[in-house]
Amino acid sequence: MHNPASLFLARLLMATCLLMAAAYAAAAQQTTFRTYQDSAGFSCDFPSDWSFDQAKNSDRIFTSETARDATIIIQVIDQAASAETTAAAQLEALKTQLVAAPDGRIVDDGAAPIAGQQAPYLIASYTIADTAGKLRQFRHIQMVVTAPRAFLLMSYSAPDGIFDAHMRVFQNCSATLTLEAAETPPPAVQEPDVPDAAGVDLSNEETLIWRHNTDRDFWIAVPSIWSKTIDQSEPYSVDMQHPDRVEGVIVFVVEMDTTGTVKEYADAWEQVLADQIFFMKDRLAVAQKDHPGVGLPQVPGIMRAYQGEINGATVRSVAAYVVHKNYGFTVIGYHFLGDHEGEKRIRDAVESFRLAAPDG
Repeated sequence: MHNPASLFLARLLMATCLLMAAAYAAAAQQTTFRTYQDSAGFSCDFPSDWSFDQAKNSDRIFTSETARDATIIIQVIDQAASAETTAAAQLEALKTQLVAAPDGRIVDDGAAPIAGQQAPYLIASYTIADTAGKLRQFRHIQMVVTAPRAFLLMSYSAPDGIFDAHMRVFQNCSATLTLEAAETPPPAVQEPDVPDAAGVDLSNEETLIWRHNTDRDFWIAVPSIWSKTIDQSEPYSVDMQHPDRVEGVIVFVVEMDTTGTVKEYADAWEQVLADQIFFMKDRLAVAQKDHPGVGLPQVPGIMRAYQGEINGATVRSVAAYVVHKNYGFTVIGYHFLGDHEGEKRIRDAVESFRLAAPDG
């Protein structure tokens, strides 16, 4: 099988590493918008330094460390299960809640062209405590967008003093909002051409082995039939993949002149390299648990999910980011959308990544 990673690895030369270091050092000063895709059938763009979380009630919550007390929330309301059957009715119910807040009042309302429709909105003002516990006046814009199967209740709130400064993030989110057509079926899983597999023992597909990379001193557990290719150019990479399917894991190692947080490293990677990798084209708005641990104390890892396309088929991936000493590690597992067994294999491999010898 042709190695899909070779389509981009050839372009990741020494200059890429230099760009990576520059972006890593200046990540907080650059604004790069990335696409967030949601399983509810919509996507929109947010700055890379805004973080995503999903609350227990399934609200999608976007925040930024550089914009404290500014919050964007997208609630997804199933049309079939909602008592309010129109966007106007949804907004009226929200209006009642906002007016009931301390000092609550409506300061403006109207409709805006969003996603091919006139979405009703209102702007409210009320007094609540900020994250420091201080009572402050907040402004709140609330919009309702009608999707094929749901209502999207999109809101942005912030204290008066910073509301206008970060309004552009909500405006960009609204302007780039894309809705999935109701009649669009899920992408079909298209298997690639299968080469002659003579001599490949497929019965060992679930047999895991630990591979120790002595060049950069890391361990990872992968299926024994996966191939292994090492590229010693910058960034250094170890490519392991299934012999017949688009399924595998690539470990990139970047040598850096500066140090910082693992989140800064992940943001810098996305700004410089992610778009060049077919299975990291779009970052998914899916809350990811942190990496379970790399075997070293106080060396955290974070995980993010992505999506791309190859030969007309959707490819999903999960990436773990780790920073240790002067190295940044990116561990990316990818698989065809809909291949649940493949999804489990690559997630188990990514979560197995260690910087210390595994137990046993």
